[in-house]
Amino acid sequence: MKYRIKPQQRRLGVSLTASIAVHVLLAVFIGMTQSEKPLPKKDAPQIMDVVLLDDEKTPAKKAPEKAKTISNRDAVGGSKQAEDTVTRHARAPLSGEQRQQPPAPPPPPKTPPPPVKQQSSRMLARRGDTPDTQSPREEKPRKDEPKQVVEQQVREVPPLSSLMPSAMALSQLSRDFQRERLMKQKLSREADIPINTRQAKYAPYAQSLVRALEEQWRPGQASYDRYTDDARRSLIKLTIERNGDLGGVEILHPSPIAQINESAVEAIHAAAPFKVLPTSWGLDRVSFYLTFEVVEDRLVFHPM
Repeated sequence: MKYRIKPQQRRLGVSLTASIAVHVLLAVFIGMTQSEKPLPKKDAPQIMDVVLLDDEKTPAKKAPEKAKTISNRDAVGGSKQAEDTVTRHARAPLSGEQRQQPPAPPPPPKTPPPPVKQQSSRMLARRGDTPDTQSPREEKPRKDEPKQVVEQQVREVPPLSSLMPSAMALSQLSRDFQRERLMKQKLSREADIPINTRQAKYAPYAQSLVRALEEQWRPGQASYDRYTDDARRSLIKLTIERNGDLGGVEILHPSPIAQINESAVEAIHAAAPFKVLPTSWGLDRVSFYLTFEVVEDRLVFHPM
């Protein structure tokens, strides 16, 4: 009779063998890792303090007090290699002579101390001789310093040619400025026209503008005789839009008489709106320059 292994038993057997194999592999791996030697520990570096001494603070090297004794010991006569006693005694000084000290000089006689006033006067005199305590007034200025300062100032002054541009440069700048202004006017479709222009394209419109302003200008009463001719004038810039509306008013050269300036601005606002700009001009905005003037107590509009 044959014994048949069930599928469940077969699965349990396979899983059991697989787990045993995995545990064996883990044990082998752990043993290999533990057998490795630990890394050697490095000793911590020793810290040393280094102090740099200044040359001024380092003590000066002094000669030893017993230089003669040291030199005699280094000599051949004072060494053990010398066989002759005479040469040894001749070259090496006696021990008694080395120990002898020169006799001390007799003490100076004691003198009575000087009075306090003399001591203070002497101290002041000594302090006055030192350069640290001398007053700044006593120091004489050097003769070479003012010459050097004057030479530096002369060298620093740039030439006039570098400060002022040449005539050619100025003319080129004016031409460039005029060209730029014309280009801006062309791009923006604007134009500046004097009120007394003689161009056939602008003259009719300018004359009608003068008549409209003359009808509205009424300056107030004032003593105009006290002022000069220039004081009785007011230069104004008048801007008109394409549809005839007032674009702006700017007083370029005001008159010292307030009645002239105020009445001129009021006349411009009263005359607006103006005629529509002709389509043949091809402009969106036009600026006219006018001069309002009072002549001999008469109210006269004077075109520029």
